[in-house]
Amino acid sequence: MNKSKVQALSAQSGVALVIVILFLLVVTVISVTAAMNSSLSIKMTTNLQDAYHSFQSAEAGIHAVLGLTETADDPFDRSTVKDPLTAYTIENHPLNKISGGKESVSTEIKPLSILASCPRTYAERGGTSTNMFRCDYYRIKSQHNLKGKARSRVEMGLVKTVMTPQNN
Repeated sequence: MNKSKVQALSAQSGVALVIVILFLLVVTVISVTAAMNSSLSIKMTTNLQDAYHSFQSAEAGIHAVLGLTETADDPFDRSTVKDPLTAYTIENHPLNKISGGKESVSTEIKPLSILASCPRTYAERGGTSTNMFRCDYYRIKSQHNLKGKARSRVEMGLVKTVMTPQNN
């Protein structure tokens, strides 16, 4: 080798190695950041999915209670009912297929006002129904609770129209 080539090679003194190491460091930082963002996205998606399942399960409890209206097991009888879904057997329980099973949903019916005035008038139908109808107001609560998962509570109001006896 001639002397000028040897001097040129020795003048570089590892600059290429430093540049490659810096490039690898930048690529590593980008890769680690992307992996952390991906992991965070998966956790967020899982939590959202748990929240949606929990809300739908609590809502299913409300609809199951509403399904008892005008049946032999009608829970809207002016008393507080802690779990109106106890009338069902294990095989035909409406909440068997929810996440966590029927044990994860608790329901309650509470009367708020009995034989109160109704929010609408019946005179607009062309008749006189003064003091013929009264309304019972209820609050239905349904809560879904799984340990270590999302919890949801849904509340709904119900107005039941009741015909009052006429005094002649």
